[in-house]
Amino acid sequence: MDWPGTGPHSPGNASAPHAEVIEVKSSLCGSIVRSMNSVSLPLASWSQIPDDITWNILVLVSPHPVTIARIAAVCRTWRSIVRTSKFLRWLMEHHGVTPLMGFFTNVSSSDRFLPFDQHLGVVGVPRFTLPILYPDNRLPTLSTSHWEVLACRHGKVLLLGGASPMLLVWDPITGEQTLTRTHTELTYVHGTVVCVAHHHHGNCHSSPWVVVWIVSTGREIKVRRWSSVTQSWNISQARVWFDGLVDFRPSTLIGDVLYWHLTNNFLIAFDMAENLLHPIELPEAMASPKFRRHVHVVPLDGDVLGLAVLNTSVLEIWSRVGGISEGSSWAMNYTIPLLSIIPIQDDHIINHHRPQGRIVCVMEDRKVILIRAADGVYEVDYQRKTSTKIMGETPRGTMFAYESFYIAGVAGVDEP
Repeated sequence: MDWPGTGPHSPGNASAPHAEVIEVKSSLCGSIVRSMNSVSLPLASWSQIPDDITWNILVLVSPHPVTIARIAAVCRTWRSIVRTSKFLRWLMEHHGVTPLMGFFTNVSSSDRFLPFDQHLGVVGVPRFTLPILYPDNRLPTLSTSHWEVLACRHGKVLLLGGASPMLLVWDPITGEQTLTRTHTELTYVHGTVVCVAHHHHGNCHSSPWVVVWIVSTGREIKVRRWSSVTQSWNISQARVWFDGLVDFRPSTLIGDVLYWHLTNNFLIAFDMAENLLHPIELPEAMASPKFRRHVHVVPLDGDVLGLAVLNTSVLEIWSRVGGISEGSSWAMNYTIPLLSIIPIQDDHIINHHRPQGRIVCVMEDRKVILIRAADGVYEVDYQRKTSTKIMGETPRGTMFAYESFYIAGVAGVDEP
């Protein structure tokens, strides 16, 4: 499809006809125009289509900001529609998945943000450059290289930096930044950010959120929350006496429960609704050193706690029968032969007894994982047992998926 400004009949082309023609194919309009091979209408004709039909057409397009920007450029009628927060909420509810902008990494020797879409320039890749912060005269300047990414969720990025240390909640789309101190030493700690509004997450920019900060000492594990509403840490802490240390893997949110991996073959579950911590032992076989870095918490349908385990030549999917309650147990649901979905080297498995691939990201809302193989990064749908190569060679280390929806100033979207 040729959009204004991108095709041979764009306004900037000297040979363009006076009446610009926009071709709408069935792949764009879905069921409404599925019976048509293609429809060509003069640009002025689109404004004569009844609003209810126009809305039903536009809600079928991709919610990606690049697509929204192009729709806004078609005509005034379409622009006025996509400017409304009502339409954006309807679009998000229809698709159910927040657009993927790209990935943040903690590899300082390369770009810290890897755009997923080659056309992301429409949105502006510079807006995803980690901020340089000048807190005040008493604190050192925190440049982009001083930040460690801890989490990306619900349109926010949680960064840790400085010797104090400092936590920064950053919304790359709006540019909003919120800074706070952790008041803890940087040993075996982790954190995440969660939108606490009761809605379909995606356009969460003005919604309340909390930072969840977890500290482990080897004797106890405790959690505190910082609220964007009160602009302060909560007084009450959740704590449990337990011999475990939180490790580097990011948290996974399933329902109202956050899960972190510990270094001793346990998970620690934080029930945000009840403000309680629950240690959960992993299957005994996963205590083997060969599973380190190859076991990750994943959500299954129905907000069931699951595990994705790379075990030599297969991807194992486990579920926790009974959830976090006492007496629950693990069960292996099924296995997926890695060689059937990812081109890894068979001789590597034979010689090293471990997969060449590595799980580098869990995308909890999409229920997919990213596996880095020799030739790039693959998105693996562990429930449908399919994979798609999404990126070529990338830096080593964890990848933090950044998903967001509303792009201010690009499609002219109103504040929700």
